[in-house]
Amino acid sequence: MKMTTKLFGLLTLFFFTSIQAQQKISTPINVEIGSHYKIQSSILKEERNLLIHLPEEYLESKKKYPVIYVLDGDSHFQHASNAATILQENERMPESIIVAIPNNQGTRGRDLARERDKFKQFIKEEVISFVDKNYRTTKHKTIFGHSMAGAFVLNYLATEPALFDNYIAASPVIQIFDSELLMKFDDLFKKEETLSKSLYFTLTGIAAEGERATEALTKFVSLLEKKAPKSLVWKYDYIDNQVHMTTPYLTMYQGFSMVYNDFQAPRFVSFKSYQDRGGMNSLKTYYLQRANKYQTSEQIPENTLRRLANMMLDDNQSTLAINLFKENIKNYPESAIAYNSLARAYEDLNDDKNALKAYQSAVNLATKQASPNSGYFSRQLKRVQKKLEN
Repeated sequence: MKMTTKLFGLLTLFFFTSIQAQQKISTPINVEIGSHYKIQSSILKEERNLLIHLPEEYLESKKKYPVIYVLDGDSHFQHASNAATILQENERMPESIIVAIPNNQGTRGRDLARERDKFKQFIKEEVISFVDKNYRTTKHKTIFGHSMAGAFVLNYLATEPALFDNYIAASPVIQIFDSELLMKFDDLFKKEETLSKSLYFTLTGIAAEGERATEALTKFVSLLEKKAPKSLVWKYDYIDNQVHMTTPYLTMYQGFSMVYNDFQAPRFVSFKSYQDRGGMNSLKTYYLQRANKYQTSEQIPENTLRRLANMMLDDNQSTLAINLFKENIKNYPESAIAYNSLARAYEDLNDDKNALKAYQSAVNLATKQASPNSGYFSRQLKRVQKKLEN
């Protein structure tokens, strides 16, 4: 049932010596972004392709991961993978598996409109089951679609809301069946008093999208404002200065950021804001809930504690800050950055002797780990040594 080939994004860079025109260098750079699979669909009675991108540490870990399903996968696989990677590296979303579902030639209109119920069944019973069987997945799922596929995503939410946790639609073409869709959502809101889902959708200007598309989406927004249960977390963004075919790129980044809002590290602008939001007990609860939902560690991350301690230091809460820096080292004893942060805090408080000890620990760890920060930590250590000698 499964066949895989490596999938590459091909970036070809041409370097020309334009001054003397003596030499031309043309070297292709191949960047692997995922794998290509073929599955035989008994529902659609045809062979279908899947493009799958795994988190960087998937093969070395034993963790389970959320899954993001991307419609029109041949068009959106690469930028979905890029968006997820960048946001994951900056702690804006959990590490996730990307599953793109390309269109077979001539089947897009059939799958997304004329026979959409059959295509929904294909995704539910064959694609998702294939992914769950072959990869370590959590139950948390997201679906993304653009244009006609965006309307398909909204229809999925209206008719089978339990299947996905997050729904993202870029410039959804709902004007074709807006009355039908509005009735479905109206019925859903009457039946489902609790709808713990996230929905993000976008549209650009009327000149690019058309009057009918704009009016249809305006009606949909109005329905959400009036009747959507509070448990449905939704957001609509008007994207200025774009065209219909460019909205999915911006929608992908903003959509991932919005629907994974409960994964992102809390940030505090002042000690008062930290206290007002419940302090350390609230922070621990947040990461416990995040761990339960996304199957991540419930331990507060090193950089979150470090940012919090730095905020306290800036807000004249020096004793609490030092204690938190020490707690961070206790939780992450192999973090040279944690020791360096403690050293900087001591130095800010004119305690150069303790700063020297912490800098030395940072240098020792960084050297042992062959860290690229070794040189920087060593310079800080030497600088404080000179201060103490004078």
